[in-house]
Amino acid sequence: MRKNINNVIILSSIVISIIFISYFLFSKGITNKIQANLIKLNGKLNNNSNMNDHPVITMVINSSGEKLVNEDVALTAIVESKYKVDKAYYSFDMKNWYDKGYDINYKENTSIKFVFNKSMNETVYIKVENSNGYQSYVYKTIVKIDKKAPIINVSKQNDKIIINALDNVGLASILYSFDGVNWDEKKIEGNSYSEDLLDINYKYYKAVDMAGNISKIKELND
Repeated sequence: MRKNINNVIILSSIVISIIFISYFLFSKGITNKIQANLIKLNGKLNNNSNMNDHPVITMVINSSGEKLVNEDVALTAIVESKYKVDKAYYSFDMKNWYDKGYDINYKENTSIKFVFNKSMNETVYIKVENSNGYQSYVYKTIVKIDKKAPIINVSKQNDKIIINALDNVGLASILYSFDGVNWDEKKIEGNSYSEDLLDINYKYYKAVDMAGNISKIKELND
């Protein structure tokens, strides 16, 4: 009888040990997973920090709405922080970070503007850092800018008018006019376009790309 009791005690101890070890490993695994995700997103975190110590980018307002545009794009990051925000960074690859050239007058809760003015098609990553060295989660958005106008060439061979247009991003339409004021439009697609006109002899021609850039007007002389 005593032997059976000892067996029960030993078995119970083993079960309790297994439960304890499993719980510890599970909890530790979850903790490590969260910590790994934070390190990946933030670039650097103090292991002893409290999440409340880190600034938070609550929103990024993208002036382009992540659409292709032919003008400067402003990204305005809305930031909340327990401590004064004093650094702001952006990156295109999450590896190389560029200092925005921050304003020393940033406060705990502030807005930070990033302006991009060159032709690009990039995912932009943004993060901020407060005066205690704590960094925010990375916020990402898309900036697509095209400021390069399409090119159009028009020539005449006998009774045929030959039109060729080219663009780095994509063409949207060809415009034709008799007087340079009133225009007929033809929707097109692709980076290049060719057309032969036989029946209508317009005098002026121009091309428009997907970003809204307009080529120089080509005038066909008789």
